[in-house]
Amino acid sequence: MTNMLSPSLRLGAAIALLATGLTASQAFAAEISGSASGTPAPGTMTPVNKSTPEFDAFRKTWDSITNYSATIVSHETTNDGKETQNRTFTYKFVKPTAALITIIAGPGKGGGAAWHGGPKIKGRQGGFISFVRLTIPKNDPRATSLRGEQIEVASFGFQLDHFATVPGVLSETKTPDGMLITLTPKAPEPSGVTKETMTLSTTTHLPVKREMFVGDKIVESGTYTDLKLNDPNLKDSNIDV
Repeated sequence: MTNMLSPSLRLGAAIALLATGLTASQAFAAEISGSASGTPAPGTMTPVNKSTPEFDAFRKTWDSITNYSATIVSHETTNDGKETQNRTFTYKFVKPTAALITIIAGPGKGGGAAWHGGPKIKGRQGGFISFVRLTIPKNDPRATSLRGEQIEVASFGFQLDHFATVPGVLSETKTPDGMLITLTPKAPEPSGVTKETMTLSTTTHLPVKREMFVGDKIVESGTYTDLKLNDPNLKDSNIDV
C-alpha cells in the first residue's frame, strides 16, 4: 500500500506502503475511494448495499474490537499486467483512525508509515536511509501502492465500508476456506475493477483473504495471518515510525 514503505486490504492495505521511487501508482492515485481529507473513520459509513448474514457478522465483530494487528501478503498488478508489486507487511490498527504499516519483505523492505487520521502520514523509507522520517500527504505517490491505495485501505474497517457502499450486489458462498463474500459493482469501478471477493473466517468473521478482478484477471490480492485482537498494549500512542 505504500511506495515509501502501502491496504488493502486495498489490501490492503491498504495496502498503503512506503518504498523509494515512483511507479505506475501515480496513474491510479486519483482513482482510489475517499479523498485526502474529510474521509470518515474506517468502518463507520452508512451501508448502501443489501447485506448478507456473514457480512452482518463481519460488521458485528468489527464493532466489538478496539484494535487489531495482522501480517498481510499482498500482490498487485496494473490492469495491463506490465507492472507487478509483491510485498509482505505488518499492519496495526487502533480505532478510530490510527494505522501503522511496516514492510517486512519486498520492495521498500524496512520502510513504514503511521497515520492518525487526516490527510497526512509520517513515513520512514527502507534501507540505509531508514533513519529519515518524512511527513507527506497520504495520497502522495511515495505513500501509495502500485494501484494507488492509501494506508487506511488495508484496514478491515475500510474493507467493510467499501463492500457496503460501492453500489452493487453482495452475495455469499460457503467454501473450504470460509465464507466468500462477492461484491459485483453495478458499473466498473474507476480503477477498472469489475468484481471483488472477500473470504471471511467462520471463527472470527474477519477477512482472511481478499481479491480484486478486472474481468477474469486478478489484479490485486491479499491474505491475512497472525491476527491478534484487542491487545491491551496496542494504543494510539504506539502508532509511530
